[in-house]
Amino acid sequence: MMLQNMRDNAQSWVAKVIVGVIVLIFALTGWESISRFSNTADEAAEVNGEVISKLELEQAVALQRRQLIQQLQQMGNNSFDPSMIDESFLRTSVLDGLIERSVLIQGAEEAGFDVSDQMIDQLILTTPDFQVNGKFDSDRFDIVIRNMGMPSRMAFRGLVRQQLLITQYRNGYEATAFATPVERKQLADLENQTRDFLVIEVPVADASAVQVTDEEIAQYYAASAQQFMTPEQVVLETLTLSRSSFFDQVDVSEDAVNELYQREIGNLAEQRRASHILVEVADDEADAKARIEAAAARINAGEDFAKVAADVSEDGGSARNGGDLGYVIKGSFDPSFDDALFALKTDEVSAPVLTSYGYHLIKLTDLKAPEVPTLESMREQLVQELKSEQVERAFVDASQELANLAHEASDLAEPAAALNLKVESLGPVERLGGEGLASNPKVMNAAFTDDVLKNGYNSDLLELDADTVVVVRVKQHLKPEQRPLEEVQQEISELMAYEKAEKASAEQADGYIAGLQSGELTMDALAQQQGVEWQQYEAVGRSSSDIPTPLLRSVFGLPKPTAEKAVYGRIKQPAGGFWLVALRGVATAGDVQVEEGAASQYQQFIAGQSGQQDFSAAQEQLRADAEIERF
Repeated sequence: MMLQNMRDNAQSWVAKVIVGVIVLIFALTGWESISRFSNTADEAAEVNGEVISKLELEQAVALQRRQLIQQLQQMGNNSFDPSMIDESFLRTSVLDGLIERSVLIQGAEEAGFDVSDQMIDQLILTTPDFQVNGKFDSDRFDIVIRNMGMPSRMAFRGLVRQQLLITQYRNGYEATAFATPVERKQLADLENQTRDFLVIEVPVADASAVQVTDEEIAQYYAASAQQFMTPEQVVLETLTLSRSSFFDQVDVSEDAVNELYQREIGNLAEQRRASHILVEVADDEADAKARIEAAAARINAGEDFAKVAADVSEDGGSARNGGDLGYVIKGSFDPSFDDALFALKTDEVSAPVLTSYGYHLIKLTDLKAPEVPTLESMREQLVQELKSEQVERAFVDASQELANLAHEASDLAEPAAALNLKVESLGPVERLGGEGLASNPKVMNAAFTDDVLKNGYNSDLLELDADTVVVVRVKQHLKPEQRPLEEVQQEISELMAYEKAEKASAEQADGYIAGLQSGELTMDALAQQQGVEWQQYEAVGRSSSDIPTPLLRSVFGLPKPTAEKAVYGRIKQPAGGFWLVALRGVATAGDVQVEEGAASQYQQFIAGQSGQQDFSAAQEQLRADAEIERF
């Protein structure tokens, strides 16, 4: 009951954020970072006597590599070649991350921070990824953490505990930071600063007119050989298990359909329309009873119930409508009120009834029997519901069996035969994916892990969505090969021609700036030479949406000009070419009036920055004080 209450009362967005961070940290470091009882014979590092093993480091490196590739895929970076990852740099970075995490956890524990089991339960129960139809589902929880690579529920709980410790430690600094009025004023001045400037474009020269020699192409090819490799590819075998395939494998008996039908129509409630007259009981119950009996006498004498209600009833909301309460079902009111109402016949008025609100006279004005649908009209819905219950169990059981068989088998033939599935081929496909299953990052990340790609193992069970799981295996590995010079010669020539043209345009723009600064060239002469007009911008703020962001950001990065002389700058355009900028003025409002809402935002921003700096300083001190040894 306690856990249920916590689930009902928890703020789900907090759980999503915290567990989201946990999943990310896991992807970067591996679950082994939650335990330090692994074999210490092969040590990668030691932090204040706490060991980080080489096994842990290697697994974390593999997970970091996978996460990096997945992030680049999601960003749409199709030009990234995973083979270009600097493994030495990656391994050093991951080890630094493991050390940093260990230092922070030790610092949080030494500072007295603690995480209760109830906090962990609350996060797990309120995490949407672990829910089915809005409620926590233990089978779903097991599937998700298994797909994360977690060996057990306790391992996941340990990782949750660690992340909450670090979050508490960070919040201890960030939540106590503040901003002074002077700092808020300074930020407001900067935020409201405006700039006056002029812009003219210097396009890239015509690359087709640029000469590139065969010798230059050969030198570029030799120096940049890694750019001209065939993509690494794999041919995959896949085994897919779909929830939908189980619907044809389960049967529903007629007795089960009838039983569910009876339960469904049994929940259909009779509706009764009630009117009432209420006399509240204050300090004198006898007086209240006398008044309700007087009202009953008027009704018995033939007066209209609605008129008496308007005259007597102390329920102002219903009295204006003749005491009408609308249609209700049993259980809507106090038991004594319900009992009296559901004992009445249509147009019959009850005797005085006492509830916690006072004395009532109750009239039944209408009765609606429930509309009972026929069995045949509900059959399809009932059969689907019954089948769904069986399919859910069958799908979970089959998923667990597939995971176990794939882990133990040397190929996919045995799991396929055991579960009556078909092994399908896919590819060849690159690391960045392709069509069908190859478009799913989970599939491609799994295919290029060391265990699957190099060691020839079946992958772990991959949950593509709530209804589909898959296991993959590499059938063939096509390693990158050098593309011959003849094949890429034209590509290199065009690339070098553009680079030369862009460099020439940059030098031309720098020459213009030198001439403007020295006075040898005027702005009017430059505009005439380029055949375009200077574009003039006045009082432009930092948040302007009318100017390209790279241009706006660079303009606000230029130094302040003097009254006599503008400041010039060359800014690269995202699509090629350059902007040449003449910054003429910088203005700041003398007395910026900050509204309450904006002041709060400035306060939060400055305090947030200050808190982050405080936390960073604490991290630095922890690192300085820690005894860290790398092996």
